[in-house]
Amino acid sequence: MKWTKVKGNIESFICDKLKHRLSIHLTQYNVSRGEQKRIWITLDKKEVFNASSANYLMEHDKLWTEIKKETDKPFPDCLYECFPEFIGKTDDSDYTTVILEDKSIFNVEVVYDAFTQYPQLSIDNALNSESVIIKAIAMLDKRLGKRKLKNLKCSSNVNPLILGFYKLRCEAEGIMTFEDRHT
Repeated sequence: MKWTKVKGNIESFICDKLKHRLSIHLTQYNVSRGEQKRIWITLDKKEVFNASSANYLMEHDKLWTEIKKETDKPFPDCLYECFPEFIGKTDDSDYTTVILEDKSIFNVEVVYDAFTQYPQLSIDNALNSESVIIKAIAMLDKRLGKRKLKNLKCSSNVNPLILGFYKLRCEAEGIMTFEDRHT
């Protein structure tokens, strides 16, 4: 699907209070080692989200270098040893992706796929999705009404992107966040 269609579909879901403040962008660089992509979201022309294929690959390699220093076990055993908090959250092939997403480092292809899938989801399916990107977009979705937004239990133990978009939406709607209501 063409980027302009994907972008238009996602932006059509943004709530009214953020519609003219948020923009979604994609650029592609043709470099000698292959195509590099970058997707970012701006709020009032200030970047609030960034996914870069070059950064993702660099951080992926850095993660594996760190792991190799700590253990001599093969994949995925070494991941389980070094990052036990992620056991059971994903299958072996996605373990590295989940670890990096927890650090707010996203694979551009995963972001793009989430953007293409999002329009087919109900708001409840989006909020309950396994995808961090889909859940984060759901926080900005106009189908997420104020009452449901108030009742969300979005605390500091969720992914920083989801929490950030939740706080952004609450601020735009003039609603206290779950953490503010329970402190």
